[in-house]
Amino acid sequence: MGDICAASDKPIVLMIDEVDSATNNQVFIDFLAQLRAQYLKRFQQPALKSVILAGVYDIKNLRQKIRPEDEHKYNSPWNIAADFDIDMSFSKDDIAGMLGEYEMDYHTGMNMREMAGWIYDYTSGYPFLVSRLCQLMDEKVIRECGSREAAWTEEGFHAALRMILSEKNTLFESLIGKLHAYPQLDKMLRTILFTGKTFSYAADGSVIDMAAMFGFVRNCQGNVAIANRIFETRLYNYYLSEYAQLQLQ
Repeated sequence: MGDICAASDKPIVLMIDEVDSATNNQVFIDFLAQLRAQYLKRFQQPALKSVILAGVYDIKNLRQKIRPEDEHKYNSPWNIAADFDIDMSFSKDDIAGMLGEYEMDYHTGMNMREMAGWIYDYTSGYPFLVSRLCQLMDEKVIRECGSREAAWTEEGFHAALRMILSEKNTLFESLIGKLHAYPQLDKMLRTILFTGKTFSYAADGSVIDMAAMFGFVRNCQGNVAIANRIFETRLYNYYLSEYAQLQLQ
């Protein structure tokens, strides 16, 4: 890595995505330790400008594996304890803006403000869900309705909504996978959905913090709420289907 940095006439930034999947890989941990050692010697030898580790879990879990037990601290020469507090969800205006660009190309005659409102009401701006609903209307609903104009209507939107609620995709597979992996998270979501019990949104609570980290819940006036109506409906369907299968046994 030092040779590459020395040969480059510009600073080099290393970005590693999906870092969570490698946290239990000792070779990867050793690689990170080497990067850190190189960074500490950056004034004596060429080194990377920055290292970006992208993932879901708090990066301090990685740091505890890199450093000896007596060196565990919450500060770091990598600034890896820095919070990322940018809201990545789309607002109604963001969605309307994207629809406006689409409309300039295809001239469907849709009511962009209404369509943006419907999409936001069901997704709360969750980027994957926003994009997927629009993709379904553009690629699949259009075939059912027979025209692009008919696809971008209230009826077309609800057709896309039915499709996304019944399909298998990586987001929903991850959602269900987390329920199996974290029983307390599963229990809390079941309780919210089927008993109406409320939980105060306490970021220090491990289960609530985990649910928020995965994007499954949000802070609604100080209480925990399912992040959006699509997640809520999908979870209802999953739990009801699970119950029905148990009754057959």
